[in-house]
Amino acid sequence: MALSPVTWLAVGIVLMAAEIIMPGFIIFWFGIGAVITAALVYIGILQSEISQWLCFLISSGTFLVFWFGYLKNKIKVKTADDALDVTLAGKKGKCTLDIIPPQIGKVELFEPFHGVTVWKAQSKELIHKDELIVVEGADGIKLIVKKL
Repeated sequence: MALSPVTWLAVGIVLMAAEIIMPGFIIFWFGIGAVITAALVYIGILQSEISQWLCFLISSGTFLVFWFGYLKNKIKVKTADDALDVTLAGKKGKCTLDIIPPQIGKVELFEPFHGVTVWKAQSKELIHKDELIVVEGADGIKLIVKKL
């Protein structure tokens, strides 16, 4: 027994709404698959039960792959946790282990921060040992630095 377009649409809306209760952005794509199936049933392209279920599963799977494989990384929103911590910004020091982007080196601050003077550091530019640096921010326990 093939389902009506109204049934597919209702299933799609319920699945998309369920995403509010169970976040993870997975169920939502099954809801989109159901809405697409509803549209294709409505215009008469899908008539049999098997074609409807295949359309639902293929479209849902395609959207899942597209989301996790491509789109999720492109639209990542920077959250407060992702932002650089500027608490150490402006502190000065010298490089003690070459920083060759994107590799991590080490720096020693002239003034300790919470008793710590030696830090792992990363930079967008090449910084050699004994060159002076200034801290732009921190990413976790790693400093983001540039040449002074």
